[in-house]
Amino acid sequence: MTVLFIGGSRRKESLNAKLKHRLVEVAEKHGIQHKLLDADALDAPIYHGDLEEAEGVPESMQALAKAIDAADKVVLVSPEYNSSVSPLIKNAIDWVSRVDIGAWGNKTVLLAAASPGGLGGLRAVSHLRDILANVGAWTAPMCASCPKANDSAIASMDEEFLVNFLRQGDSR
Repeated sequence: MTVLFIGGSRRKESLNAKLKHRLVEVAEKHGIQHKLLDADALDAPIYHGDLEEAEGVPESMQALAKAIDAADKVVLVSPEYNSSVSPLIKNAIDWVSRVDIGAWGNKTVLLAAASPGGLGGLRAVSHLRDILANVGAWTAPMCASCPKANDSAIASMDEEFLVNFLRQGDSR
């Protein structure tokens, strides 16, 4: 079972990058095989049908589609931007959905978010569930949300909960 961790923020001090690394730390401690992608791997022009027709799907998005397809499940860690999804993740989902291998089809996806606000990114998670359902992915019921996030809050997230979060979909 291989888990692909994808972060949706390129900020140097991103709380969501810190949450992604906390999840990876737990995965490593519990013997969960994984691959970690930096948010830079999601770099691509904003999806545009005319651009796709003229130039095809960018190589970075073809590589991302192959990584998603090869993984047993994907953990998307997304910041919440104006009560919705990170544009970096949304654009990557759109581009990957254009690659013929159908990487999102029936893929197990776990959602996580951290936010300094009281909802911990749950509005972004809610929107991601709808978007991912539209491209055929299965999103696990539990999300790893860290409200009022800071370094300490992320570091102290309950390890047993995070292990259970990461094990979702193992029997699918």
